[in-house]
Amino acid sequence: MSKLFRTVILLAASFGLLLLGASRTSAQTFDRMELGGNYDYVRTNAPPGGCGCFSMNGGSGWFGYNFNSRLGLVGEVGSEFASNINGTSGSLTLTSYLFGPRYSWHHTNRVVPFGQLLLGGAYGSGALTPTASGRDGSANAFAMTVGGGMDVPLTRHLALRTFQIDYYLTRFTNDGNDHQNNLRIGFGMVYRFGRKR
Repeated sequence: MSKLFRTVILLAASFGLLLLGASRTSAQTFDRMELGGNYDYVRTNAPPGGCGCFSMNGGSGWFGYNFNSRLGLVGEVGSEFASNINGTSGSLTLTSYLFGPRYSWHHTNRVVPFGQLLLGGAYGSGALTPTASGRDGSANAFAMTVGGGMDVPLTRHLALRTFQIDYYLTRFTNDGNDHQNNLRIGFGMVYRFGRKR
């Protein structure tokens, strides 16, 4: 695992511990449900062996349900694309479907930092998922993200996701270690509704 990804994991874990140790005296007003959409940039090492790193662009959408002002569940679907990978005509589309817990620190009319762990699968298609004959193919694999970010309220219902940083693991077969360490960075918008006091 590269030094960059170890650093991202350490930062995500530290952020999670900070949130868990946060004061419980914050206001208990929160919205039960959230819808969001992000632009996503992914730095990936999908080819076998060393880095062979390249960039992908795309987006993700998610729905969250908050059980209380701190703990919620999130379902997310995202897709990223790259073409002309490393100077070749190869392309890759990577689609993920993930689900898991989110820990948020909700305050009335304040920024909302959060950390989350999402598990599920990924579907890859294109030149980096070839068939036995060498033609473009497709494959499914385990996927996971762990990370966090920060939302800043704009109005009663709308918030700006100023940043989200995730370690993004996929386990596609690659004639190497079947292990791709990816970094995902995003920003977007959040719509909150179903206020609970």
